[in-house]
This record gives sequence, C-alpha cells and structure tokens, in this order.
Amino acid sequence: MAKLVCVNCKTELRPFCNDTIVIEMASFGPYKVWNADLYKCPGCGFEVVAGFADIPLRADHYMPDFPEWLEKEKTFHDRVVFDNERPGG
Repeated sequence: MAKLVCVNCKTELRPFCNDTIVIEMASFGPYKVWNADLYKCPGCGFEVVAGFADIPLRADHYMPDFPEWLEKEKTFHDRVVFDNERPGG
C-alpha cells in the first residue's frame, strides 16, 4: 500500500483500526460493503480509510436479506464508515 503522510503534521499516518467496514452509499441507500483499514495521524488525529479489500463483502443490496445482514454486520466491527456519493450525503 502507498505511504500516507499528514500534510499538516508532516508525519506518517499509522494503522488505527483494521476491523473497519465501509458502507458505500448510493442515492437509494446502502450499495456495497467493504473491509478496509483506518489510518490516523498521531499528531492531529486526521483519519483516512485505505487498504480496501479486492472485492466487497457484499454487493447484492437488492437481496431481501441485505438490510438485516447489514445491521448485524455493523455490530461485529470496531468501526463503521460511510462512503457517500456526494459530500454531506
């Protein structure tokens, strides 16, 4: 993976939470769910998600069991991050 450096602190970001899931959101709601790593700046606390898995955990948002599965999955991980289509979405 590429090296991540905080431009404010001029310090390399460090792995903070490897048990992170990212919920990719579309206009209609959750779309895909990914495993990823959360990195954090030891100086200012800036966080970034990187190190995504090659394939999503689930990409079948149209399946009837998806909402229930997603709610359960969110409780099993240390950190849940949302990836919206638009800023503030």
